Amino acid sequence: MGGLRVIAPLLLSAAGAAVVVALVEGAGGDFSGWPEWQAIAVPAAAFAVPAILSAAVMWRSGALEALAWSVACFAVQVSLVLGVGFLALGLGPGA
Repeated sequence: MGGLRVIAPLLLSAAGAAVVVALVEGAGGDFSGWPEWQAIAVPAAAFAVPAILSAAVMWRSGALEALAWSVACFAVQVSLVLGVGFLALGLGPGA
């Protein structure tokens, strides 16, 4: 079970990144057709939920480690969205 707890934040960040890229692709590359509050809240939630869940998964290891995993999950998610989704696959804005 310990190995799964370590892999869970990475899987959560990959799933969150897939959701963000799918949202951007579904919106035609940008959120200009969405109301302003929705264009801010939905991507923010798509980044925040996996980070919060990874902190919850790692909470038994201590608060500081849970916070570190949450930050790492967020950073991995940003890297996957920008590096893989937008640059490598050519999805998202400017595609």
